[in-house]
Amino acid sequence: MSRLGTLRLEFQSPLYPASRPPPPLTRSVLPVLARLEFRGVHEYLEDILAQIEVPLLNNLDVTFFIDIDFVIPQLHQLISQTESFKTCDSATVYTSDRGIRFTTLGITNRLPELSMEISCKELDGQLASLAQICSSSFLLLSTFVQLHITDGDPPPHWKDDTETTQWLELLYPFTAVKDLVLSGRVAPHVCQALEEVTNVLPALQNVFFRDLSSMEFVPNHIMTFVAARKLSGHPVAVHPRE
Repeated sequence: MSRLGTLRLEFQSPLYPASRPPPPLTRSVLPVLARLEFRGVHEYLEDILAQIEVPLLNNLDVTFFIDIDFVIPQLHQLISQTESFKTCDSATVYTSDRGIRFTTLGITNRLPELSMEISCKELDGQLASLAQICSSSFLLLSTFVQLHITDGDPPPHWKDDTETTQWLELLYPFTAVKDLVLSGRVAPHVCQALEEVTNVLPALQNVFFRDLSSMEFVPNHIMTFVAARKLSGHPVAVHPRE
């Protein structure tokens, strides 16, 4: 497949064999593969990535079925070694009733280059799964200076026991984010999470709200966070609309 430019692998069910043979010692090189699309359980993708080299990859679109334990070192390694992904400076977290999606934008063409989605209807499951993927071993997270968090219509299913700590676990690895952009119904929940601690998003300088509806119940939460950050010597400005 020396001329293969796009590879798409899609599975309709989350079935996965309990045992499988080890990957071959020699990795196969796909020299011109530019786009890789995958939908299935993460173990399948890990096995595939352990067997291939894709030196010219510049677009990756991954959708995982929900799981309680995402262990994806091969995916993290691929992303950290892909040159085009290193230019990404903006990320978006988008929740909906189908799942949660994480996308990035490059500095040059401003088009999505990396997209990862977890299929799950429950918001708490979405946040827990994405937090596992966006862990400290995901080195690309340290390049983002802008983070946008929003939701779709209809929104995901909310549970009364959804904890603010789940938002914090998701936000902690974004250590270089200077601008946080909030919109939709998730905005108050993110602000409530920020109220709990001051050491999350240590480089944060600005919080933007893209629509008036996202300001509902926000002022008290965000102003408590702003006041605490000012006292700590790391001031944050709030902008009602971007």
